[in-house]
Amino acid sequence: MAGLVEQLDAVIAELLAGWNTYTTALAVAVLGFVGWVIYDTQDSDTHPLLLARQAQASYVRQPGESAIYRSPDHPHGYPLRTGLGVKPPGAPMYTAGRDGDLRDIWRRVTGEIPLEKGAASSGTANIMTVFGKEGVTEHKIADITKEITVIGKQLNDHGTKRVAIYLPNSLEFLVALFASAFYDFVPILIPYNQPHKTLIELLVQTNADSLIAQAGSVPLADVGKGVSSLRQVIWTVEKTSRHMDWNEVPEGIGGKIDVSVWHQLVQDQKNGGAELPKDAGKAPNVVFLWQEAVGKPAEIVEFTQQNLAAGTGALISALPAPHRFNSSDSFLPADSFTNSYTLCLTLAALYAHATLIINSVASPGVDLTLATRSVAPTIVVVSAETAVKLHNTTTTSITSGLKKFAHYIETRVLTSGRLPTDTLLTRLNAPTRASVGATPGKLRLVFVSEKAGLNTPPVSSEDLSDLRIYTKARVVYALTAAKVAGAVAQTNIYDYRRGVTPSNKHSHFGIPLSCLELKLRDSATHKNTDERFEGEIVVSGASVSGGETALGVNGTIRDDHTIAYV
Repeated sequence: MAGLVEQLDAVIAELLAGWNTYTTALAVAVLGFVGWVIYDTQDSDTHPLLLARQAQASYVRQPGESAIYRSPDHPHGYPLRTGLGVKPPGAPMYTAGRDGDLRDIWRRVTGEIPLEKGAASSGTANIMTVFGKEGVTEHKIADITKEITVIGKQLNDHGTKRVAIYLPNSLEFLVALFASAFYDFVPILIPYNQPHKTLIELLVQTNADSLIAQAGSVPLADVGKGVSSLRQVIWTVEKTSRHMDWNEVPEGIGGKIDVSVWHQLVQDQKNGGAELPKDAGKAPNVVFLWQEAVGKPAEIVEFTQQNLAAGTGALISALPAPHRFNSSDSFLPADSFTNSYTLCLTLAALYAHATLIINSVASPGVDLTLATRSVAPTIVVVSAETAVKLHNTTTTSITSGLKKFAHYIETRVLTSGRLPTDTLLTRLNAPTRASVGATPGKLRLVFVSEKAGLNTPPVSSEDLSDLRIYTKARVVYALTAAKVAGAVAQTNIYDYRRGVTPSNKHSHFGIPLSCLELKLRDSATHKNTDERFEGEIVVSGASVSGGETALGVNGTIRDDHTIAYV
């Protein structure tokens, strides 16, 4: 035993006798590498097998079609989601609840319908409007309810049946939309900034008998002559222009069209009651216009209240419970309310008592940095044009080698299945971030929408990965279509994979929402086989106008059971 100790002592003495600067550097490098491996070995945000097989396929497929794919939340053999699951106060937790409609969403906003058990809230949702760089105005829910009552009664008293809402994102837009549900007239949501000739054509095509628009945005004389069915116009006027007389009716149409001013109607009824009417039957449909761009021909789509409720409910349930909308969130729609995906997400935010931030500059391709410079949203929804613009602007600003290395490190973290967090390395050398919001780091979720068949710019999986690093937020990419309320499909919030599609093409779109099911039908150029599914995308379900529709674009089902363009 003594000899063994002496041998060990001799080995250690010989080792230390040869120790020098190079040995020290080598030991530090080895220990540093081992420490980095231990530090960097963490569990991914979700199990990789959950991303390997995402949508659930039916066991049987019909000739000329693929299998039918559904969300795992509502597998085959169970009914699809049909609404919001509205529960009256005091209802047991196990009750399914009603599908609901816009009236139930507003009653949820006011607190008349309570939040789910355990959800924290101040009692109502919050709504604020951004005016320019510094002006942010918060609105009282009771005052908004009163405006719904005043505008609803005004239109109802004039026998209104179909009201064209031609406004940018604004409080008045939402007031008119909710008033339509309570006072039984059909709202027609027309995308803003149309050429005057196109607007007149759209009013004629939709058979509108009333119009709500910004003062000065529409030539009343031309509209009055071109739209024979028009009987009433309500102008919304900015505070800086309210000293002018906007009740004037152009010569030649006097007596035919009644002209009112929004703020004057509200002021005249300031002492009136603000009680909303009780539900009396089914709420009216909502008309959307699907356009590639303003001024282009539009497809007119009429959604039922159930379509909207199903689409909104499915968007809520598509997020894991820890990441769903809640009362501590601030939601900014940076795309137009006339896009059903944006509107359904907005309704979902209101339904969860989140703070809604309304900005009138919201539109496809908007500069997100400018749109958020005076607010600090936690969730935003943007168009593909806006996402590509933000990505390109931020990418071109990365010039130094250190910033590129920092970006590479966070890309590796995302590839391993984890969203990067602040570490010692990022404090020493943080990657380039996009300037989104007045409070950096507050943003947690970004929704990006692709419009099927409308030639929107592609957002690749590499672009989505970069956006996660630039914004420090999770990014969801959704496929939307004309006759589908909300979205057809959207990516898993934990799907950070790169390179799943070519870098110059669209990323995949995840799985169908729980309110619909999806299949591929043989087209002239693409056929379904036992080895590969390719064809025209066809969807059916509660959020689809008419129950079923073909999207007019070809798709494929990938090996991980996600939908993508061919």
